[in-house]
This record gives sequence, structure tokens and C-alpha cells, in this order.
Amino acid sequence: VLGPALFFSGPRKRTLGAVVIRIGSVNIGRMGTFVTAAEDTQAWKQFWESRQAVGEHQFRDPATAAVLDRHWHEFFGSLQTQPALTRLIDLASGEGEVVRLARAYAPARNLTCFSIDIALGASHLAAQEAAIPVVANCNALPFLENAFDLVVSQFGLEYAGPEAFSEAGRLVARGGRLHALVHCSGGQVESACQDVAALLGVVQDAQLLERTQVFAETVRRAVGGDASQAAGQASAEALREALERVARSTGSATPGPARDHVTRLIRDVQTLASRLGAYAPDDVTAWLDGQRKDLAAFQQRMQSMIRVAQTRDQAQSILDRLEAAGLTPEPLEPLLGPDGKGKLAWVIRAQHRTG
Repeated sequence: VLGPALFFSGPRKRTLGAVVIRIGSVNIGRMGTFVTAAEDTQAWKQFWESRQAVGEHQFRDPATAAVLDRHWHEFFGSLQTQPALTRLIDLASGEGEVVRLARAYAPARNLTCFSIDIALGASHLAAQEAAIPVVANCNALPFLENAFDLVVSQFGLEYAGPEAFSEAGRLVARGGRLHALVHCSGGQVESACQDVAALLGVVQDAQLLERTQVFAETVRRAVGGDASQAAGQASAEALREALERVARSTGSATPGPARDHVTRLIRDVQTLASRLGAYAPDDVTAWLDGQRKDLAAFQQRMQSMIRVAQTRDQAQSILDRLEAAGLTPEPLEPLLGPDGKGKLAWVIRAQHRTG
């Protein structure tokens, strides 16, 4: 196994920023300020922490997962004639899906794999794929230049901003390759995120959680004689209207995690309203606060995915950055979705010049 000295840059460890980077539990350096908004970062950290807690690894529809699987199969399969490419880094790795596919589709290759993500929960998941996890900002990585033969990313590197692609290009060894799938503007992922954001927006606009809080407090006060029966009835009516509005939107929403989430929320609010006396007031408040945070984080993730969707010009500028970093990019192409028509991603490909 290649030693850490090959990969990690001493000067960067001494001079960069304020966020601790770890391999396992070992502190190896500090990183600079995240480029993505703090709210985006926190929302994605929450996502990966919850994924780690429940152990859920299927969050894409099977048809889309099959397209991505086939794409990486073809990429890693095309490298079988180049056995010297053994050092891989997966940037903005999430749970390490690309590492898993690399090991599946290049089984004879003795890969040393690193996975990089800003979320500790994601790094824990990636470690299960036999990758060395590093919690780091992809905009300023603590690795030596030309340290990796294969630099890969799937729906992640663009969150760190365009500079992250320059940084990724810096890591590619001579003769090595960079291969990334990037969110595309007008594509199927962006459209799906817009639909989800709209559904979550209805929950927020209807003030479902706020009206649940008012209902719970007003009914308790009415039972205790501190509020009128009319006030209690009015709070119940307001809650009913919110539930009906959200239910209508949920019924017409596209099947998926967002619709499941909101459907479950409706059911839980109905249960709470019908059995209010069974719950302590503080528990109700804590539950509602948690639901607000979950919804806000869910909405933030959808907005961030929409925000980073790249136009063709933006994707072309990524290739320009890679060329400036000494790589030879291949022409920009879209990866088509399961229907063979709509775009799923931009395919970013480049190879380091050997001359």
C-alpha cells in the first residue's frame, strides 16, 4: 500500500484554514473556508449523518441507478489495458459509490482509493467501500500535485465551485485521467429537484407545522379554561385547511422520497391532533422543531442541486480550467437519462499530457 507521504502535501497542512481534516481519527491537517454556503453544507451533512444512522444506501430510482452503473462500468472497463493506473481519488464522494463501482468493474486492478467529502457521515459510509476517508473541502485539497492516476467524481465536485475543478486537475498524474459527472441545467435531476422543492414549498406556505403548534397550545389552554372553545375550534379549522392543502399537492406529486416524507408528516400530524392528550407539551414542541429543521434541510438540498446545475457554457469553462491545469479535455457530452432523451449529467473527461 502506498504511504501517506506520496499523497499529502506538508506546506498545505501547515498553512491552510480552519476546518480539521482527518483520516480515520488521525488529524492530518487544516483546510480553508468552504466555498458552498454554510446552509448548504449543513444540509448535506445532516443528510449523510441520517443516511449513516439508518444504513440506507438506495436513494435513486432503479432506472437512474442503472444508467450511472452502466456509465462507470464502461469507463473502468476501458482502463483494463492500463494496469499502472492504481491510485484513485473520489472527490465529493458521498457514500463512496464510485469507489464501489471501481472495485466491481476493475477487480484485477490493485486500487488504492481515497474518498473526499465535507461530511463526516459520508466519509464513514465511504470507508465501508474500502476507501481511505478524508473530511475535506474539495476547493483546497491537502495532496501533492500529480498524486493520483484516476480522479473521479459523481454529482459532487461542482458544489465546491469552479475552482474545485482546477484543484482536481492539479492532482492528476501524468498519463492519468479525470472523469466526472456534473449536474446539468435543464436536465432530469434539476427538473426533479424543482418538483420536490415545489412540494416542500407547499408545506411551508401552508404553515402546516406552525398551525400544528398553535393547535396544540390552544386546545390545551381551552381544556384548562385559559382559552375559549371558539379559539380552540378556530385553531382546529386552520390546521384542517393546511392538511387538506398539503394532501392535495402530495397526491399529485411524483412518487419518491419527498412525497413519502410529506405523506408521513401528514399522517403524524393527524395522529398528534387526534391524540394530543397522550403527548407532553415539551415533546410536541421538540418534535415540531425537529420536523421544521428536517424540512428546511431537505429544501436547502434541493435548492443547492438546482443552484449547481451547469449550463453548457459553464461546463465548457470547466474543461477550459482542466486544460489550463495541463490536462487534455475530451469534447463535452451529456449522459442521457433512462428514457434516452433527457440529460442526466454532463460528462467531464480529461487526460494528463505525458509529453
